[in-house]
Amino acid sequence: MSIYLIYLLVMFALFGTSASYFARFIYRYWVHKDMDQTLIYKAGGCALLIMTLSAIGALLF
Repeated sequence: MSIYLIYLLVMFALFGTSASYFARFIYRYWVHKDMDQTLIYKAGGCALLIMTLSAIGALLF
């Protein structure tokens, strides 16, 4: 496996994780009327990792 393929797999996994945290937040807010702030922080952390890896990938690849 090449490094670029691993890079793409990690980016795809981060997108999926971020979307999952955001979907859980929306579900808890609509169904349980509870705002769990940690889910938003986790989704934001994934988004920051995606942006950081995108910048590194633009420089390397």
